[in-house]
Amino acid sequence: MLEKFVPSLRRKQESVLTPTSSVFDLFDQMDRMLRETWWGNGELSTTFAPAVEVRENDDEIIVKAEIPGLDTKDLDVRLENNYLILQGEKKQESKSEKDNIVRMEVSYGSFYRAIPLPSEVDESKIKAKYKKGVLTITLPKSEKAKAKKIAIEG
Repeated sequence: MLEKFVPSLRRKQESVLTPTSSVFDLFDQMDRMLRETWWGNGELSTTFAPAVEVRENDDEIIVKAEIPGLDTKDLDVRLENNYLILQGEKKQESKSEKDNIVRMEVSYGSFYRAIPLPSEVDESKIKAKYKKGVLTITLPKSEKAKAKKIAIEG
């Protein structure tokens, strides 16, 4: 019964919380569920959430967001309190009076994602690139956040 009102419960489970899962995964799932419950994710919705991938290595964090059909002028990317904020609007093309939409699966409207970053980053070296519908943000870690090897005397 609850699945009727919470679209995210109708979907195939995307991931399962395991001991190795990030607590941020849980927050992201909770955020998605609450957002869909209150603002919807259906045909009449004016919001959508782009799919996001966050990777981390020793030197940097790489965030990729699938946002096809946008112009870069419709995107806002910023860093606030160790959260990467992705915000924008995917505008629907104007349709002619003789067009009759038979099926609509493309999402339009505004979006807002606040992605918690797992480490501190060097704000002056952040780079963003938008190519073929994928926004890639490279966030170099600050020197303070990088792992340092400690020599053992013996």
